[in-house]
Amino acid sequence: MRRAISITEALETTLGFIPSTAPEFVSLVDLVGRMPTSDLYAKVNSPSVDASLKDGYAVRSADVADAGPGNPITLQLAGHITAGQKTGITLKTGQTFRITTGSPIPEGADAVLSEEYASLDGQHVICRNTAESGRNVLARGTDIRKGECVARQGEKITPATAGLITTAGLDGAHVYKRPRVCVIATGDEVVAPGLPLPEGKLYASNVIEICAWLQHFGVGFQIAFAQDRPKEIAALIREHLCAADAFITSGGIWGSERDLMLHVLEGLNWQGCYHRVRMAPGKAVAFGLLENKPFFCLPGGPPSNEMAFLQIALPGLLRMSGGRFPPFPLMAATLTADVFGDDTWTQFIHAQLEKDSGGWRVTPLRQKSRLRSMACKNALIMLPEGCGYLAGGASITVQVLDSEVLCSA
Repeated sequence: MRRAISITEALETTLGFIPSTAPEFVSLVDLVGRMPTSDLYAKVNSPSVDASLKDGYAVRSADVADAGPGNPITLQLAGHITAGQKTGITLKTGQTFRITTGSPIPEGADAVLSEEYASLDGQHVICRNTAESGRNVLARGTDIRKGECVARQGEKITPATAGLITTAGLDGAHVYKRPRVCVIATGDEVVAPGLPLPEGKLYASNVIEICAWLQHFGVGFQIAFAQDRPKEIAALIREHLCAADAFITSGGIWGSERDLMLHVLEGLNWQGCYHRVRMAPGKAVAFGLLENKPFFCLPGGPPSNEMAFLQIALPGLLRMSGGRFPPFPLMAATLTADVFGDDTWTQFIHAQLEKDSGGWRVTPLRQKSRLRSMACKNALIMLPEGCGYLAGGASITVQVLDSEVLCSA
């Protein structure tokens, strides 16, 4: 098992070992947020016929070529065409059909004159404007062509994409199953939320935040608690092996006499890939496979636990369900103050991203409370390995943890 590797190596190794979940077919209403297992192609054209874009009159453009306010042209009203009506109707020279939006264009017509430029006089229509060929006509297959790709493998399906897939004639799609993650809090000092808090102990905030992120990204989870007893931890893991697709543990990974997690996993014959990554916070993270299921061991300190999850475990879990992109967008912003790190590892710094008249600005958080700093951030500043200092005023790339900040700007 490799030790003290770079964050780039750690992420590449993780994603390289992550197995995809099995595919499942889901209906259209359940597609949003899911990742197709293959490209999806249209089965039909949309519209299926040349259709009217407006309420008005289907005409031959040549019949109204000279029409205008001072030169009205009269056409015979041959009937009415509505949306969904069968095609096969023919328009003759000197005729027009009353037509509604979405209705099929009759044979012989090549334009639609908007109703504001026409008036009805009994069985005749007075036309006061031209309508060149193609005016107000949506040609067959303009929106979607049969055989056209409407969704790509691994790209998250949005509500609008679900509508496009429906229009393309599909009734659902094969997508990657969402993984079910077993999240285990370890440590004699950890207390489940809602129970009395004895002196010297603390509530399991780490696993609650992890599960909140999992819920945010649509990943299922189950929470379990284990004290610092190797047999108890091993039994708990074995208990969840059948139902879980992946594991995350919190705590017990640094290497002291009370840090039991690697010892337990070695006893279960796991395939360890690495332990310790050159990143801060989050150095003590470990990753491997247990019966071909991803197993992430996160350190117990809240900042380290969170950063190891966000930078390594979360991208790995999203890859299981078909995701091909980082979970958080990157954007350029101006740094408002100097930041310092250590050039022997990648340093992450909590930050606030906001937009003013000068553009996007990112401010490092200097709060004494680690937990408040974690809660107040909406972005992360990253000092890559080999860079121990960034000067205020520099243009840098930041990770945006809360995309709503981009929408509200």
